[in-house]
Amino acid sequence: MFKASKIEFKKALFVLAVLAIILPFFTFAGNTKKIYVDTKAGDTQDGSSDHPYKTIDQALKKANDHTKIFVGRGTYKENLIVPKGVKIYGNDRDETIIKAQNDDDSAVYLNGGSELYKLTIKDGKNGVKVADGGRVKIIRCKIAENDKDGVIIYAGSLDDKNKVTISETDIEQNGRNGIFSEKRNIIIYKSTIDNNGSDGASFEAGTKAWIEGSTFENNSASGMKAKLDNAQIFTKGNKYINNKREGLEVNAYGATGRIDINKSKFENNGNYGISRVQRKTFSANIWNGLTIENTLFSKLEKGGLSGVFGIFN
Repeated sequence: MFKASKIEFKKALFVLAVLAIILPFFTFAGNTKKIYVDTKAGDTQDGSSDHPYKTIDQALKKANDHTKIFVGRGTYKENLIVPKGVKIYGNDRDETIIKAQNDDDSAVYLNGGSELYKLTIKDGKNGVKVADGGRVKIIRCKIAENDKDGVIIYAGSLDDKNKVTISETDIEQNGRNGIFSEKRNIIIYKSTIDNNGSDGASFEAGTKAWIEGSTFENNSASGMKAKLDNAQIFTKGNKYINNKREGLEVNAYGATGRIDINKSKFENNGNYGISRVQRKTFSANIWNGLTIENTLFSKLEKGGLSGVFGIFN
């Protein structure tokens, strides 16, 4: 009897442990709220699929941090502030368009935990502005024709809970940089950054990034610009093509860092494939932090890898 009771007690403990794991999942799933938006909404609007709201802003006012907003085809002339944890899904990237009503402000401002899927975002001062804390995702979007930066990312801690992911997204024809990021943890995956008025992407000192399978082309300055200082930037399988200046410009101000270029292609850029610019006096050994492997250079105005320009001892 004692052995049987002991076995039953262990089984009960096991069941309780399993429930402790799975119950929060079902609780979270049960709290997920869905709101629908359609430009063709009728007079009765409650955010349901049968009676959607007419504007995204109406939906955001009813959203909490477990809300998914589903947006139908159409052009939405709005400037949006997306609260923490809210996810917005477009019906079709090319036909679900957020066009900034006020071009003196960003078209979309993302707080931590918010996500965008299958949307075109255009005509703002900036396309998407990312707050300084929380994980953010921009997936299968198009960010175009904004006055300044396509995506501007504020500084935040480098741990994964503050990571910014840009995946399968086109960032093009913005007046300044395609992407400008202060010190942050970033992923750029299978995206195209092209025809922007300055650099395709520009990263400040201390940036931590993984960049893979992306194309930086036809930008008016460099395809990508990065500061070596305290950087942890790892790249693989990218293309830097037809940029007016360098494919990649690396600037160094005196602190060590690491930028790895692997399995990439630099072709037909206006100056070098990769240029090295020394901004302060320090040991040339700092450039050991820039590594280049399995990379192709072709049809470059001045060559593949530049010497070190700037200030020397």
